[in-house]
Amino acid sequence: MIRPDRIKRALIRYLPLTPAIFLAVLIPRYWVDLPQYDEWDSVTFFEHLSQGSLTAGLLFKQANEYRQFFPNVIVVALGWLTRWDIRYDMVVTFVIACLISVNVWRLAARTIQEDPLKFSLLIFLGNLIIFSPTQYENWLQGQQMVYYLPILCVTAAVLVTRSNLATLSKFLICAGLSTISMFSSANGVVCWVVVLPMLLFTDWRKNRRLTLWLSLAWIAGLGLCVALYLHGYQKPWWTPSPLTALHHPVRALIYFLGFVGGPFGLERVRLSIVAGVVLTTGFVWSLIYVVKHRADRRLVERAIGWLVIGSYSVLTAALTTVGRLGLATGPSQVPRYLGFSAYLPLALIFLAFIIGHDIQRRNGRVYSLRFHPLTFTTIAAIILYQPFMFALSFRQMDAWQTRLLQAKASILLINHLPDTRLTKILYPNLQFLIEKSNALDRLGFMRPSLVKSKHLREFSDDTGNYGDMRPIEKTADGYAASGMTTLAKQRVPDAIILAYDLGDKDPIAFAMSHPVKRPASMFESLAQTGAWFIRFTPEQLPPAPVTVTAWAFDATTGRAFRLSGASRINTAQ
Repeated sequence: MIRPDRIKRALIRYLPLTPAIFLAVLIPRYWVDLPQYDEWDSVTFFEHLSQGSLTAGLLFKQANEYRQFFPNVIVVALGWLTRWDIRYDMVVTFVIACLISVNVWRLAARTIQEDPLKFSLLIFLGNLIIFSPTQYENWLQGQQMVYYLPILCVTAAVLVTRSNLATLSKFLICAGLSTISMFSSANGVVCWVVVLPMLLFTDWRKNRRLTLWLSLAWIAGLGLCVALYLHGYQKPWWTPSPLTALHHPVRALIYFLGFVGGPFGLERVRLSIVAGVVLTTGFVWSLIYVVKHRADRRLVERAIGWLVIGSYSVLTAALTTVGRLGLATGPSQVPRYLGFSAYLPLALIFLAFIIGHDIQRRNGRVYSLRFHPLTFTTIAAIILYQPFMFALSFRQMDAWQTRLLQAKASILLINHLPDTRLTKILYPNLQFLIEKSNALDRLGFMRPSLVKSKHLREFSDDTGNYGDMRPIEKTADGYAASGMTTLAKQRVPDAIILAYDLGDKDPIAFAMSHPVKRPASMFESLAQTGAWFIRFTPEQLPPAPVTVTAWAFDATTGRAFRLSGASRINTAQ
């Protein structure tokens, strides 16, 4: 029989690790080795590196509103070692999240004095926020490390300010961390802003004169970094005016609240706004409570680090509102922004405990619950939300993987069957995608290599039962082909290729589409099946009798597999 004390020890030791372990298993299940969006701009770095012409200026060059010098250094160094396997960049993002978690744990250890089981539960809740799969857009893109480097710098700086280092050392280290944050993400400047008050709080009493001069130097350093950031800066043409928020204050408030409430909004606008109201109210109330009792230095010491972390998310929400309000590409609660906004609810978990404990101490009451009601309510809300968050995440991660595998199929076939849909999925310029895809292929960074020919026999494999093609139907403007398909390993192909054969057993690709995934029937095979449909015109075929066949394409291997069925067409008639 397992003893209760052994169960307790296991919970204390392993419970906080479960969110990170779960995400570490989940990411490889859904990742795809394919550059996405702005990552295609990074191909230029590897081209210059291969030619020996890569400079610090290129790494520092503005990208959108960003000057992400430090992430660029990581991407290039790691990419050259791994032949730019994007999945390693995703691993780096996960490692950064782990470092953030370690910083949170160390800060909690210095501010929470409770029995180990309570402490373990609080860290577990914090890790549920940090490693939440609702941030799937960030976990499944290598470039999203830029969303986590600033908060890593903030949490590290908070720990530095609480250390026993000399005042000068604290300021220098925190300034270095703030500089890294500044040149990692557009919101990196927030680190400079939120860390200074904590430095003043921790060191003002020790050496007021030195702290004052170092604070002035801090402000000068901030100004220098801002000047360097803005040197040669050009506002992207597609970004709205920063004055939009001033002209539309109600819209700005709604955008701000939706951003703040994103971690609990389940990608729904109204729910995000409601959650934003609750979280913002909770943070403002916590700040007021601490300011009201500022004479209690012990309370301020315990709470200020968490207020700094919460302020990071709040100020980032304000910056994003100014920079994005009026942009037509999406609302404020898009999943990628959760990498910014998640740290407000994280801070509130610990603030609720600290303030709840302080209220209990001041009132001299003993509650029957193991936690103060304020803390208990926070814990219950987070735990009850998890099933909904996980259900949404699994569905969205599966759709994300399907979309990227289909995009990868289009990339592999881009030289022969260019797909304009890529401009909505990967990058808005198809010609740029063609150029950079071929550049990656020349460098040996494309896995598998681009398809070199339209002739199917050069990239097809053994025949098997991969689905079928129904008889082709003639339509008013041409022809329509359709069917059902599946691959080995119980998954849907990433593309369907139509090919014509002039009778020499040399099928030549001329059209492509992507199947739509359909769940398997409980009475049939467990393999996923996909329905596909392709329209084509007579002009896509030679003016001669041809046999049209369909092929299932696997983007992970770059191989095509013949489907059963064929149709005879004579466009010369």
